[in-house]
Amino acid sequence: MLQRIVVAVIRATCASALIGVGLAARAEAIPVFANGQGVSCETCHSTFPGMTRYGMMVMMTNFQILNRRSQDQALPISVRFYLDSVLGTTDQKGSTQVGDLSLLGGGFLGRNFTWYAEQHVIDSGVIGKTEQVWLSWNGLFGGTNSLQVGKFHTPFPFMPAHAWSLSPYLLATQTNAQNDFNPAEARWGVAFSGMSNEFMYNVSYLTNSGPTGTALNFNKTNNPRAYDVNLSYGGMQVPWEVGIVAMRGDAPLFDPDSGDFLSSDQWTRQGLYFSYQDNRWHFQTMFYRGNDSNPDLDLMNAPLKGYFFEAERDFGGQNHALVRYDVASSGTLNRQYVMDFAHNFQPNLALIGEARMGPAQKLQISFRLAYAGPWENGGRILSNFHDVPANLAAQTAPVSPVPVTPVAPARSGDSNNGAKLVQSNGCAGCHGAGLRGGGIGPALYGLEHRMSNPAIADFIAHPRAPMPNFGFSDAQIGDIVAYLTALDGGITNTLPVVTFSPASPVDQATIMVTFPGTAPANVSVLPVMHMGTGTHHTNLVHLQPAPGDPHTFTGRIAFSMGGPWIVQIEYDGHELDVPLNVGS
Repeated sequence: MLQRIVVAVIRATCASALIGVGLAARAEAIPVFANGQGVSCETCHSTFPGMTRYGMMVMMTNFQILNRRSQDQALPISVRFYLDSVLGTTDQKGSTQVGDLSLLGGGFLGRNFTWYAEQHVIDSGVIGKTEQVWLSWNGLFGGTNSLQVGKFHTPFPFMPAHAWSLSPYLLATQTNAQNDFNPAEARWGVAFSGMSNEFMYNVSYLTNSGPTGTALNFNKTNNPRAYDVNLSYGGMQVPWEVGIVAMRGDAPLFDPDSGDFLSSDQWTRQGLYFSYQDNRWHFQTMFYRGNDSNPDLDLMNAPLKGYFFEAERDFGGQNHALVRYDVASSGTLNRQYVMDFAHNFQPNLALIGEARMGPAQKLQISFRLAYAGPWENGGRILSNFHDVPANLAAQTAPVSPVPVTPVAPARSGDSNNGAKLVQSNGCAGCHGAGLRGGGIGPALYGLEHRMSNPAIADFIAHPRAPMPNFGFSDAQIGDIVAYLTALDGGITNTLPVVTFSPASPVDQATIMVTFPGTAPANVSVLPVMHMGTGTHHTNLVHLQPAPGDPHTFTGRIAFSMGGPWIVQIEYDGHELDVPLNVGS
């Protein structure tokens, strides 16, 4: 056994090294949406396809909270690849195969519609089928509500399809006799979903999980049908979440000899889910039960149940570990103990190892090499396939300083709107935290001391590589210039200066706001995350004067999840918005 483990690890490591050499310049974001938004894959994923809380929110809102303009410019397709290896035992032969080779696509269709498609080219070593293809009508009733039609992952409190462990959740994959309905598969259907503060809700009508030729076939003599209702609370302002699910449906029963339709099997499922997640730990558990019939065994309205307990730990250094105890019971009792460890060589390249066993089951060791891409490091691949390699950033000539007269510029733009544009278009991804440099782009902090306002506006309107053209309007460019030229207090040093410690926080940060001249009487701060037409915020914090410096106000602010935030600062009737990317 030890020899087989060593050999498998050596094979996986060699494969990782070969792929890593070929992809050394690609390492900032998982494709399609991360490429389109210009952010790191770690904004939405822990070890992909595992989700952070922000990533789950993006997915559950059908991507409508993302920046449409940035996504429309980006290449709408990408590739996912899994190479799976299982060590052999005396009971099972070892194997290595392509576990998944898929094409992924997605984006916006106008202002109110999003789409997504996921096509398996190879699935577990065989020719694959369409995993997902759907269209979502968003922004209904003035919020993040959406109507989704097509084939999508079965709505479920913890979305088992996005687990990163190699073994599936028994609770989510169990079926009963001829009824093959299970919440781990994507299904054709119609769903209405949305968010309101801490609440997330979904009502859907689902049918089969077959290929596109069986799309939306609700004929009871051919396919199962189900109503699925999900409601959860928490997971945003609070680190815990509780959710419930209720399903009711029917499945066709066929004569085992002739294959003719006999009748419909009425079945139910109910579940209770709980999780706790912070920047290091993620605990989740669920209890699942229902009733179903198994006419092959002459069992009618028989009970079905399952549950699991799982703990995941982020050790830092791109290392994650997970342990799970998993039970499912229908016609037979299944039980498993699972332990997984993942190391991300790059955010889009991971090696996952798993040990699994159960009653009367020998220890099974398996590995997965997972990759998703492509894109160029520090940039985006646009829809015209134009991309700029990372090494061109060093070849790009720096912007020459433009002498300016030290007088206050005319500030016709809205700096707060400029802050939102800078945040939603991912400018910090290239220009560094606080726009102070550190990425492939130059520092923008203090830019007004090196360039005139017209020169800044002209560069935004007519950028030079590797900066993409975002297609901003003249009014938007004016807003961005107003924001950028105020970062360090403006050319006359008459505006507030805001700093965060750490510059790239995970869940909390110390904020310092320094005011030139007369200090304000009161300063308050509210972290806000924009979600489509709605917003989410944490607690309002009143800043206090720093000891020995009445012009500087400081305090501690908290963030409920990773992702793009706007920190709203209010003082003496004024508002100042500052974008901040929070890790996860």
